[in-house]
Amino acid sequence: DLLIMIPHSHSLPHQPRLLPIASVGAINVVPVPLRRNDSSSPWCYAASLTPPIPLDDNDISDCADVPLIPPGANFLATQVWPSSRIASSIIEQHMDPSWTVCELGCGPGLPSLTAAKSGARRVIATDVDELALEMVRAAAIEQGFINNDNEIIEDDTEKQRFVTKKIDLTSQDTPLPEADLYILSDVFESAAVAEGAAWHVQSILSTKRTRQCHNSQETNNISRFWVFAQSDRAQRDSFLGKMREWYEDEDDAHGGIGWTLDYSPDHDKELWLFDLDEKMVQYN
Repeated sequence: DLLIMIPHSHSLPHQPRLLPIASVGAINVVPVPLRRNDSSSPWCYAASLTPPIPLDDNDISDCADVPLIPPGANFLATQVWPSSRIASSIIEQHMDPSWTVCELGCGPGLPSLTAAKSGARRVIATDVDELALEMVRAAAIEQGFINNDNEIIEDDTEKQRFVTKKIDLTSQDTPLPEADLYILSDVFESAAVAEGAAWHVQSILSTKRTRQCHNSQETNNISRFWVFAQSDRAQRDSFLGKMREWYEDEDDAHGGIGWTLDYSPDHDKELWLFDLDEKMVQYN
């Protein structure tokens, strides 16, 4: 079971600290807010290469011999990338609170935690990295999105408002949870992930279209994907190419899709591709 740390009363808001982790005991983390000067801002944990500074004798033993991350964990999956900040800001402005939101390749989960903070009906944070999911759960508990330790279990039941789920985008064995909005934020680290993500997107959209054909009441019940990728991410074009091929096979006018700098997504559009310039990201 994951042990949730209660920060020392003398800890500063964004100070590196120890986060108990089941697999290794604890790791060094730092809380990363969407807005640093806003006490109500959503935030997530990121793994830190800087050890916590012991503030008194009781802290010294806690800070000794703490591993950076567990063996086999992906350090990059524990970091907050520029695209997740932009995604989080757009979620705050444009998400419908009646939606269920599912983030794919969530890493530390800032967009997921922002969706929960913004009142989403339900949030499902998914990743293949178990350490990242533990960090998301810990941050969700501290912000009150998960009520108690009994709700930390990885579970996809409707009883929980905030859940985590291990999903490998390169695998077709695990279907995506149902959601109104899917978020993909800078997940295209390889061609395999980009093509796998495209397969999952197509699978969800195909299922929705089939339902709409057989049930007129499903017409307005669409699933939408908001995909965020920096312009220098080469593999994002692999994703775009697969999606264009699919739309052409479907004889659908959406085949003309492309990356856009329009950051006001249309809720009626099933796919919105956000073109990002990391120089535009606000860190304050």
